[in-house]
Amino acid sequence: MHGDDAENRSSVAPAPRPVKVVSPPAARIPGAVTKSRAIIALALPSLITWLVGAFLILDSGFNGLYGQDAYAYYDYAIGPLRASLLAGESPPPFYWPPGFPLLVALISFVVGVTPRAGQVVSLAAGGLVPLFTALLAARLWPAGVRGRLPGAALAGLLAACVGQLWQSSVVVMSDTTGLAAATLGTWAVAVYGQKRRAGWLALAAGALAFAILVRWALALVAVIATLYALAVLARRPRRAAAGQALLAGLVALVVLSPVLGPAGQLLAGDKPAGPSFTVDLEVVTWSPVNALRRSFVTSDGLLQYRLPNGLYYALAPARSFYFSPLLALFLLPGLWAVLRRRAGASLFLVAGGAALVYCFLAGIPWQNFRFTLTYLPPLAILAAVGVLATVGALSRWNVGARCIVPLRRYGRAVLALWLAAGLAWMAIGGYRLASSFIATMQANVATVRWLEAQVPPNARVIAFGLALTLAHESELETINIYYPTPAELEALLEDDRPLYLLLEVENVESQWAGRSPTENYHWLRDNPGLTEIGRNGAYTLFRIGSYYSKNSHELHELDELIFVHGGMARACCLRSERQ
Repeated sequence: MHGDDAENRSSVAPAPRPVKVVSPPAARIPGAVTKSRAIIALALPSLITWLVGAFLILDSGFNGLYGQDAYAYYDYAIGPLRASLLAGESPPPFYWPPGFPLLVALISFVVGVTPRAGQVVSLAAGGLVPLFTALLAARLWPAGVRGRLPGAALAGLLAACVGQLWQSSVVVMSDTTGLAAATLGTWAVAVYGQKRRAGWLALAAGALAFAILVRWALALVAVIATLYALAVLARRPRRAAAGQALLAGLVALVVLSPVLGPAGQLLAGDKPAGPSFTVDLEVVTWSPVNALRRSFVTSDGLLQYRLPNGLYYALAPARSFYFSPLLALFLLPGLWAVLRRRAGASLFLVAGGAALVYCFLAGIPWQNFRFTLTYLPPLAILAAVGVLATVGALSRWNVGARCIVPLRRYGRAVLALWLAAGLAWMAIGGYRLASSFIATMQANVATVRWLEAQVPPNARVIAFGLALTLAHESELETINIYYPTPAELEALLEDDRPLYLLLEVENVESQWAGRSPTENYHWLRDNPGLTEIGRNGAYTLFRIGSYYSKNSHELHELDELIFVHGGMARACCLRSERQ
């Protein structure tokens, strides 16, 4: 038996040794590395915006406040809005939608009541714009154009090097906050178009609604995204589409709830009595004829420009502090690549969005380079597509053909140098734009310091243009010449304190002809009289006539007032005549 067993065992082929199959680790690790590198590449442009913005702020000491709007945003955020948050109440009325000042008020609880709170919001949002632009480009990159991830990173880089984005990132204004929210919403709706998940649609609705809560003009971006989402929902099962649409609608309504009442009231033809977030909707007019005009009469007075509106906004991307002429050229092959490949999502969300914003800007009676930020993300994507499409065309041009001219052989090298030169031009032009703007705003503060040295501490100053700067940067009582009536001006003269006028006379006489600033200036000039004290830049300081003291019944005429600070003598010559 043992022999038979041995024989039987020897006659049976031995079982094969089991082979352990091990998946090569390289099958997953390279994929993860590629993904991480892609994320880094898409995020790096944001770092450029943050670093440049931080340098501009720290190097200059600029606090982000200027003009009228920035001061209004800041005062509202750290004043009535902050108080309403502490009291758990709804936002009080304001000129514009409360989204941006709401963030400033919230940040002020962390960094304190300081303009830096507004700059933190603007700079953080400004850095997110290139990231969301790159993510949107990667999602909508047209099939047939190679280099999706490099192209998406290039789109983010183009957005990050635009000088207007740098400037808007260091001021207490709503531009970057609204743009970041709108670009996030557009990216989310593009993801929803591919994944069809309700969460992405809800994110898109919330982000786009918040963009509108920041700036009314960004409703244009929301319109394009909403039409795209509706087209996607139309191809979904009815029940699933209804549920997703309902969720997105509820999210949008909750976000927009602070402004829905005033906006609905205005649309119904019932203009609100006071500030109610809708001032822009009340004063902005639109007409296609404006695209051909360059002179307008608006709530800001008479505005005269060098170029017609349509041409101004069409040429804006070619400015040295936007894409520069070198890189703006790639918008044409980029648009052609999208049209030629009939990339529906890219064509609608990118080209359609840029076209709608351009048509709106060309038809309003204002030219402001700030407004061109609204179409920055789609234009950056089109320019990046144009660059990669050109690279592909050069590659196909060389296949199977002997290079006859140097451009064919070295086409990619020439294109790389062209791209580098364009980016350098953008960076230089952008830095000049932002730094010159900051220098101008700092010069305004220097004018306030000069004024303080010219007038006594108890003086009152009537001003225009620098009225809010005076109110915030000095202890002097400031009156904006836009608001008083002649009777109110006459009442000011009866006070026993000296009264001065600080004015950019040429601007008031031209832009504000026939408006209250000019009429009040003329009244002061023709009645109590104006005596020029001095000039600083474009501003002239006047002493306003005589001032009358009701308490002492004395008429004082100020012949000479010389203030010498820094420990030196102060001389004051006054002549009085008792009635």
